[in-house]
Amino acid sequence: MKEILIKNYIAGDTAVSYEDGKKCQYDIVKSVEQGEKIILDFSGIDYVITAFLNPVIGDLILEKGDGVMKFIGIKNANESIIKKIKLVRDGALVKREDLEE
Repeated sequence: MKEILIKNYIAGDTAVSYEDGKKCQYDIVKSVEQGEKIILDFSGIDYVITAFLNPVIGDLILEKGDGVMKFIGIKNANESIIKKIKLVRDGALVKREDLEE
């Protein structure tokens, strides 16, 4: 199991950049494609916006399917971050259903 420390992709304690999220997604995809489980560690992160999470969670689901979430765990995320992760995940699942119709 591989841990990905979100703090390594951003400056400071807020994750707000889509580009930073894409960098993180790239590393997630590399591991998932090798069948490796991932833990996203939000230690030291106080605030996240959906622009950062869209590639990390949303685009990942759109590209790899909803089963990809079985490979991803979350730790050290505050309640606000967890709510945003769920929002992005649920939005991506709806988009994916629309694509399959």
